[in-house]
Amino acid sequence: MIGFPAVLVLAAVLFNTPTESKWTVTKGGTAAGNVTLLTGKSGVRAEFRATPKSPVVVFLGSNDKIWVRESGGDVELSAYKGAGAEKSILPALLYTDAKAAKYTKDAKGVSQVDVNGYVLKRTTLAASTADVSNFAVRPKKGAATRLARLSGDLLGPSQSTVSATAGGRGVGTKGLELADGGDYQAVEALENRDAAWSEKMSEALAEFQKDGKVGKGREQ
Repeated sequence: MIGFPAVLVLAAVLFNTPTESKWTVTKGGTAAGNVTLLTGKSGVRAEFRATPKSPVVVFLGSNDKIWVRESGGDVELSAYKGAGAEKSILPALLYTDAKAAKYTKDAKGVSQVDVNGYVLKRTTLAASTADVSNFAVRPKKGAATRLARLSGDLLGPSQSTVSATAGGRGVGTKGLELADGGDYQAVEALENRDAAWSEKMSEALAEFQKDGKVGKGREQ
């Protein structure tokens, strides 16, 4: 299978006006799916269904990039792990700069695309009034974002008034001070901050577990 780059330089769409077209997909003369292609003023969208009962896979073209819609948000083509035919064929419908594809045209524009052993034939073409929301890209939030939020929930904002080593010099009993020259005001501030964190620890962990769908919730 010949791959496609995630970014296509100076990419051009199949149709220059807002349109909706439908395409059949075959491979070796055998049906391999159907595609609905929407071209709008703000982007292009391809909806692929391998069989009538298969889930729809949505590819988006925006700012010369290709995105794939997944649960929780959109990912760039290079990060898409789907094993179906869509990754082999849809980029050629979104942009015409795919060198792996051969384009055949009629009076209305591109009517057939041969790419990676698949044949895509246009069956209908009509003007479209699809809302711009159909082409909006909403990138998926990464694990790093969730971890950053968890860090904020659990650790709280940085406090320059609390010594970084105050905890290491703690004496074990809250409020206890020894006549050894230690910075017990810093220790007390750290103890108070830790107490505040502890109160919302369970809530923060539960939220993180829910977002990440991993692990078990913290027992109360």
